[in-house]
Amino acid sequence: MNDQPHFDILVVGGGMIGSALALGLSRQGWSVGLVEGSDRKTLLKGSAPVEDVDGFDPRVSAISVASQRLLEQLGVWPDIAAGRHCPYQTMTVWDGDGTGRIQFEAAELRAAALGTIIENRRIVRALFTALADSSVRLIDGARVTGWWQDGNERGIRLEDGCTLAASLVVAADGAHSRMRQWVGLPTREWDYGQQAIVCTVRTTQSHRFTAWQRFSPTGPLAFLPLLTESGDEHFCSIVWSQDTEEARRLMALEDEAFRAELESAIERELGSVEVVSRRYTFPLRQRHAKDYIASGFALVGDAAHTIHPLAGQGANLGYGDVHALLDELLRARQAGIDPDNALVLARYQRRRKGDNLAMMAAMEGFKQLFGRDELAVRWLRNTGMRWLNQLGPVKNRIAAEAMGLDV
Repeated sequence: MNDQPHFDILVVGGGMIGSALALGLSRQGWSVGLVEGSDRKTLLKGSAPVEDVDGFDPRVSAISVASQRLLEQLGVWPDIAAGRHCPYQTMTVWDGDGTGRIQFEAAELRAAALGTIIENRRIVRALFTALADSSVRLIDGARVTGWWQDGNERGIRLEDGCTLAASLVVAADGAHSRMRQWVGLPTREWDYGQQAIVCTVRTTQSHRFTAWQRFSPTGPLAFLPLLTESGDEHFCSIVWSQDTEEARRLMALEDEAFRAELESAIERELGSVEVVSRRYTFPLRQRHAKDYIASGFALVGDAAHTIHPLAGQGANLGYGDVHALLDELLRARQAGIDPDNALVLARYQRRRKGDNLAMMAAMEGFKQLFGRDELAVRWLRNTGMRWLNQLGPVKNRIAAEAMGLDV
């Protein structure tokens, strides 16, 4: 197993989470390898399908202030901010079957924004541009076919027959992580019985730099504000999570009929929906690894946990993992401790597991609460939303926790 260079740390998966981790580790002085299935030219180009409205990527993330700070520390935020992105100052959430409504305002938190909507490919492109000028060895266009361990050595096998060795291997290879499966870390998971429809729309009214979310018994609908290079405020990315049969019905509709359904579902808050891009759908499943670590191995991002998209926290939980692991490995390096030290990895797991489980439990609670249609439950949740909207300090604390703001 000694025919390949030995890395201090090998990161498998070069998406938004893995590439950020690899970049941060290299800045700490570790020797780092990053293995990614796509080739770097594709990642740097990051073109959107021609069917998308105004070229927007259908995959976007609501980047919290905490995640923005991490990207600033990595030195990639100026590159991201130089392209199109949309900070939002307001978040409006309401019950489609009642009168309950909550509105969160950045101004109440003395913040410039609650978060920023950014196309995923633009984040990845900025990270890979920075990686090109770093000490990270990028092994791109490489398919991983297995995991091996031999005493204190461990690593991966590639489809071309090569093996790569490292003291610590970190899996950032997504929700269906093969690394997690090969290492033998079990998950607790269940199907939501829902699918998420994502696409880009243009509306007749401005989104007013507001993230909109309406709950219904069959699932939530989110309109996330987008901004073109010219400053056009009439585009939104939608995430419409619906019970599977309803999602299939909506996906089968012609564009005109789908636009009508969408206008009705959002209660015409943004006027008419003029244009809809190509629609994509994916099943929703909650997944959480029982352990994030094994001997010389760690999970980050979706490889460790996936969450319902109703609060847009998936990427932020992943960046929370990156921040904590970088912090613990920096302490290890400063103390002259190897990166695969069991106590170092245990501290990482302890810092992240509780926070991730708490957020996942909260999102499951919201889904269950708004999915029930009994009169008493509807009255309770609408009364609770109106009550909470009037309690500024409590409401603002919830927003601060979700968005990573200090209050």
